[in-house]
Amino acid sequence: MPSMVENGGPRTNFTLVTDVLPNQILVGSRLSYYVAFGAILLCIWLFQPPKQKCGVSAPFYKASRLKWMFSADALVKDSYAKFRDSVYQIKTTEGVRTIIPASLVGELKGLPEDTLSARTAVREAMLSEYTKLCAGAHSDTLSLLLKCKMTGQLARMTPQLKEELVHIIATEFPECEEWTPFKIQPFMVRTVARLSGRVFVGPTLNRVEEWMDISINFAITAFIAVIKLQFFPPWMRPVAQYLVSELSTVEKDLEKAKAMLTPIIEERIRDEETPGYEKPDDFAQWLLDALPEDQKRDYYIQGKVQLLLSAASIHTTSNLTTDCIYDLAVHQDMQEILREEAREVLGDDEAWGRKDSMARLKKLDSFIKESQRLSGNVTSFIRKVMKPVDLSDGTHLPAGTNLLAPMAGIAVDERYYADPTTFDGLRFWKLRQQQQPQQQAESDNHDHDHDETAAAAATTAANGRWQFTSIGDASMNFGLGKHACPGRFFADCEIKMILAYLLLNYDVRLRDGEARPAPNMFMMTKSPSMTAEILFRRRSCS
Repeated sequence: MPSMVENGGPRTNFTLVTDVLPNQILVGSRLSYYVAFGAILLCIWLFQPPKQKCGVSAPFYKASRLKWMFSADALVKDSYAKFRDSVYQIKTTEGVRTIIPASLVGELKGLPEDTLSARTAVREAMLSEYTKLCAGAHSDTLSLLLKCKMTGQLARMTPQLKEELVHIIATEFPECEEWTPFKIQPFMVRTVARLSGRVFVGPTLNRVEEWMDISINFAITAFIAVIKLQFFPPWMRPVAQYLVSELSTVEKDLEKAKAMLTPIIEERIRDEETPGYEKPDDFAQWLLDALPEDQKRDYYIQGKVQLLLSAASIHTTSNLTTDCIYDLAVHQDMQEILREEAREVLGDDEAWGRKDSMARLKKLDSFIKESQRLSGNVTSFIRKVMKPVDLSDGTHLPAGTNLLAPMAGIAVDERYYADPTTFDGLRFWKLRQQQQPQQQAESDNHDHDHDETAAAAATTAANGRWQFTSIGDASMNFGLGKHACPGRFFADCEIKMILAYLLLNYDVRLRDGEARPAPNMFMMTKSPSMTAEILFRRRSCS
């Protein structure tokens, strides 16, 4: 769940853009309008004058804008192989970006917001002035609630999530008594939307189709608007916004969210006066409690925060879950290994709600992290330089420089990962196992309780380095530093729950002779295929 509030950006997998665009833009009787409109946009974009250089003393990696539009993943890998630990620049569809290698990211991640800004970079990349993809003054509140309330109460929410998962599989997943082809990506979008909605807005709304529709499509609509606006130079956008119909749809969605939330929030405010009233345990209530008194009846703000939360979580989580299922279908040997672990940890219904159950799925954790490594973000660490910065290698970053880190290249760097192009579902589990003997030896050398506690803490920290939710200079799929995604622990819980349930109840494979479904690339967004069919068969016993 990369944070749209602080650390989102072009890298964020909001949706399957290459699948969505043909269906949502170029359809119906308005085809000729869109073709003409698209031709005008393309001409404006291709022939707009070059922007003034910001003065970064780093070489350029040359590739056409059109290549960046459809082959960004390959270009980032190629440019990274060429420059490795050096700062370099690229000219993408979004403009000039300065690429910072993992070896230098550590010098930047701790800089204050007024020197190196994630929020400004996200706001500009998402064109929030027009798309409303920004929480504004409520960013800190949203981030704090995700970090403190949601992460701290995951165990209590797990039974509710399990209930939703069982319900949607029973109502929307095929019987699969025999091998049955099924398009898993659209189902995963709805599944994650349903699970997330149970925690975000509670059971009153999360199964309502209209709420499901806007919570899923808000991000898609806004992202299409961003794409269209990017074809116009900045000086044209104040007028061009009126040519982008998706922007009016965004506003309509915000009004719909307000209308659906209003009676629920009003009822909660009214019932608070009733003695013995027990407040609902969901994000809508947490936000209501956190807002100042004069904003508790600002239902537009509460609706907007809910849609931003959905936009930042549903598509990223469902995309990664889909990638994991594609990898399970390819790597048949991993299914029984992960299934056995799930049986051991989740052997009874009560186990699903135990505080440590999801954390004990260490092999599944490794598998998810490996799938994310090879199928995750093309870039990360989106930042804008607000005050000049000098790096240790002599590179000067003037104010106005836009930064990214080359995640697609780092992910296949043999210095960070042995045999990096090979999928190894137990890669990170083995690294955690290797760390334990060393830490145990250090622990045995301590005689005092205080030293034993310190050694145990060191062991936990070392093992944590290889966990799915861990972040580091070479592991930035969830961002880095104080701007790292605050909802990643919730995403971890959702993904593990979905995969464990499917493993315990179904076998998965590809059709004979088929390869892993190829991902879609559009601009800096990499997403799993929406149309690929995977074969499922219900197991006779779990």
